[in-house]
Amino acid sequence: MLRAGAPGASMTGALELPATSLRAWPPQPAPLRVVGGGREARRQMLGQMRGFWKEQNRVRRERIQAEVEAAQARQAEAHAYWDRHKATVKQQWATRTTGRGQTMVADIPEVAAQWHQDNGARSEDVSATADRKKGPYLWECPLGLGHEPWSATPKDRVLHGAGCPSCRQLIRLVDISTLAAQYCGPTPVSDMKYAAHERVPWTCRTWAVDPANGSWWPVEHHFEAVVKERALQADACRVCAGYVVDDTNSLHTWFPEIADELDDPDADACRLPTTRHNVPRRQAAGEESGGVYATFPWRCRRGHCWEATILNRVQGGGCPSCSLSGISKEQVRLVAELAGLIPLVPPGPTDPRLPDDLPDFSSHQLVVPPQHKPDHWRYKAVEVDAVFQLAVGTRIGVEYDGAFHHSIKRRDRRQYENEKGQVLVAAGLLDLLVHVRLGDLPPLETAQALAVPVPERSTAYQQACAAAAAIEARFPGSVPGLDAYLVGGHSRRQDQADAFIVALWGELRPPRRRPARTQPRRLRPLKETPPHNDSLLTPAGAPYRNPDRPKEILRDYSCACGNPRLFTAVQAQVTSGNTKSCRCLQRQAKRQWRAPPVPRGDSSGA
Repeated sequence: MLRAGAPGASMTGALELPATSLRAWPPQPAPLRVVGGGREARRQMLGQMRGFWKEQNRVRRERIQAEVEAAQARQAEAHAYWDRHKATVKQQWATRTTGRGQTMVADIPEVAAQWHQDNGARSEDVSATADRKKGPYLWECPLGLGHEPWSATPKDRVLHGAGCPSCRQLIRLVDISTLAAQYCGPTPVSDMKYAAHERVPWTCRTWAVDPANGSWWPVEHHFEAVVKERALQADACRVCAGYVVDDTNSLHTWFPEIADELDDPDADACRLPTTRHNVPRRQAAGEESGGVYATFPWRCRRGHCWEATILNRVQGGGCPSCSLSGISKEQVRLVAELAGLIPLVPPGPTDPRLPDDLPDFSSHQLVVPPQHKPDHWRYKAVEVDAVFQLAVGTRIGVEYDGAFHHSIKRRDRRQYENEKGQVLVAAGLLDLLVHVRLGDLPPLETAQALAVPVPERSTAYQQACAAAAAIEARFPGSVPGLDAYLVGGHSRRQDQADAFIVALWGELRPPRRRPARTQPRRLRPLKETPPHNDSLLTPAGAPYRNPDRPKEILRDYSCACGNPRLFTAVQAQVTSGNTKSCRCLQRQAKRQWRAPPVPRGDSSGA
């Protein structure tokens, strides 16, 4: 790639190319169309760059196929000529009138016409059956293709009909101009056969996108490929096709924040693609294969380790321990309130984002043993919003079922929710699963689950009261202090819930973003409205828009005070009564007599 600096550096440091050298590059593509920013914008730019490369490969592939077909047509014409030449020579030899040893090369006109002038003897003096004992002679190709003279015995030329050996292997790589322009092998391109099995270097000139600013830069892709595969199979640039990774399409170039989290010392992010998801078929079929997915180890900035494919990371997958998927702020507030009444079981290692004195209200991942896992379940780990340890030695789980995500309109979860409690209880992971269900959700039909319906607009305190009361009714004496909590009438642990939300989300509530206007604002129609009942103004024309402020509708009026000049005012102000005259009432009010003001000293003394 034509770039200065270390791999993965910005393309703004690309080498300055002279204007004449750009003629070897295809035309520069149109500017990119990118919506948004960040990783999503880079994915869009990467997709458009790949689309351009794919189109360039398609054009080159069609051009290579056309050039190969044209070269093969010329080869077929040469073969046809020498086949006719062979038949003619054999016919002339068979119909000769002289004896075998008396026939000279000149007696065979087709062969004599190819006699080279540098031969030491004349064709009339050389026998048509002369072999190698008398030495081979030089011959020149009659097709005028620029072939060098070749040596052969008259016997081979006449008796066997041998022709120009260069015409039998006519096609060279130089005849395929598209490949010849990319060829960088040590053998001269004019000597390289187009169907050779040699692996040689190639250079593809194309355009790449700088992920920093989305601009196009001329680059060179360097790769190796077999000549025959490129010519006969029309294989295009291996870098453009994604089989070879360099600075233009590497993970380090496009997603450096993901490359920094790679936790494999043997993996070079500068040579890793951005789309790897599956292992090669041969590797997947091997005995030591770990599966069909090409996973890599990752470590986030908080020290969490996990495995995922590069494609999953590029498409938005992140650290599962830091992920907020499956956790809602309403769930956190409910769990925080219940944690003040029932001992909360920590979900696992403490999240480093949380302060030391703050409980972890995250969800639990309970691993179901294989013998208890249903066959149609995809994952062996089951997420439970919270787990509590009751005073009576019972372990229960609490699920927050929101009215939106758990409704039948979105997806029917009833079978999974019923099986979830049964499987967790049968596996000995829980003794009961409590579902706090908001709104009008369908009931659960299993003895291992306890459904607690609450109104959709209920607060965290109301939800905690209903859940704690249901748990106390199922396990008497398991929720100490419940009566005092119910009498209190207010929540107690929302400060901890707010601190947890701020630590994980960064803010309690995201700012409400006004949707971007996709269409221009519609102006109000021009409609005539009458003046106010107390107004002195009478319309003197139709309403019209203010040229400086199109949203404002103006109208000309005549005033009853006798002013001959028309008065222009905002029609809405005249209709509402804010403007009642041509300012004559204002001037009249100023001329009215007013009592003199009372001195300050007199008013204070009074």
